Amino acid sequence: MNQVVPHEMGQVASAFANHTAEATDLSAGIQGGFGHIGYKGKVWSIRYRGQEVQLMRDDGDGPRNSIEIVILKANAGVSKIYYEGQFVEGSHFAPDCYSTNGVTPDIGSQKKQSVTCASCPKNAWGSKITPEGKQSKACGDSRRLAVVPAQDLRNEVYGGPMLLRVPASSLRELAQYGSKMAHLGYPYYAIVTRVSFDPASAFPKFQFGAIRPLTNEEAQVVIGMQGGVEVTRVLGESDFNPQPSAVTPVVPALTSAFEQPPQLAAPAPAASGIAQQGIQPVTQQVTGGGFGPVSAPVQVAPPAQNNVVPIQQSKPTPAPTPVAPPEAAAGSSDFEAALDAKLGELLPPS
Repeated sequence: MNQVVPHEMGQVASAFANHTAEATDLSAGIQGGFGHIGYKGKVWSIRYRGQEVQLMRDDGDGPRNSIEIVILKANAGVSKIYYEGQFVEGSHFAPDCYSTNGVTPDIGSQKKQSVTCASCPKNAWGSKITPEGKQSKACGDSRRLAVVPAQDLRNEVYGGPMLLRVPASSLRELAQYGSKMAHLGYPYYAIVTRVSFDPASAFPKFQFGAIRPLTNEEAQVVIGMQGGVEVTRVLGESDFNPQPSAVTPVVPALTSAFEQPPQLAAPAPAASGIAQQGIQPVTQQVTGGGFGPVSAPVQVAPPAQNNVVPIQQSKPTPAPTPVAPPEAAAGSSDFEAALDAKLGELLPPS
C-alpha cells in the first residue's frame, strides 16, 4: 500500500476550515491554452500546453481505436486550412493560410491566399487533384467541436473543453449522425458519443455512434459549460499560434513550499546498537499529490539476521532487565544507559 507523505507542508489553520473565500482569485483572468484531440494514422492523442499524450487501451494492448466524448457545441461555420507544400499528417506546424470562421483568413496566417475565403482560388473545387486522380480543394474544410471526455466532464487535467477538428472526409458522417439523433429526440449534446475510425477506409475517416443519454446530473454540468468562455475560445480562437500560457504548471518537489517551513518534531536519535543491525534508508513509492508516484526515502528495517527480529511485532514479548555492557559499568553517561535500556526492551529474551 502506498504511503502518503506530507512533504513537510504543515497543516492549514483550523480557522480556515469553513472559510468560503475563493482560493483561485490569484489566477482569475489568466488564460492558458486549451487541449486538442488529434490523431496520426489511426492513433488518438491529446495535446495540451506543448505536451502530447497518446491514448492507449486500459488493458495496455495498444492504442485506443475510439474515444467516448460529449460534444458540447459546434462551430456554426466551416474552418479552412491550406498548406502550400505537402501536408504531413500529425504535424503541428501552422498552415500557410487558415481561417477559423471560414470567412476571412486569420490574422496569424503567414501567406494569405485571398482577402476572403469565398474568393480564394485555393478554396475552389478542382484546385487540387488527389493521388487517386479525383478533384478536391487545396484548402481543406473542417468543423471545430468543443468536446469533453465522457468519463470526466469537467476535464480539469486538460483545461476543460477541448478542440476536436472533424476533417472534410467525415463532415457528411457528422451531419448524418446529428440529424439521426435529433430525429429520435436527442440533441447531440445530450448523449455520450463514440468516435472511431472507419476500418474500411485507408485514411482516417470518422464514424459516430450513440452510447447512452446523459443523466440529469451530467446534463447540469454540460449546460453550465456550454455558455462558458472556455467553449467560446475553443470554437473561435486559433490553435495554431496559441498565446503562451501565463500560468505554467509546476510539479512540486519533495520540499516545503514555504520560506519558513513548519517546525516538525525531530526524530529520536537511533541507538548505536540498532545502527549496527544494518537498518538502511531505502526508496519506497509514495503518492505524489495527483502527479503520480514519486520516490521518497523511507526508513525500513531489513529481514531478521543473526537471531535479530524486526522491531515491529504483533505481540511483543516482555524482556528481562538488560545487563549493562562493560562500557556502561565503567562510567557511561545516564543518556547512554537510557538508550541501552530502551534497546533491551525492544529485543526478545535470549
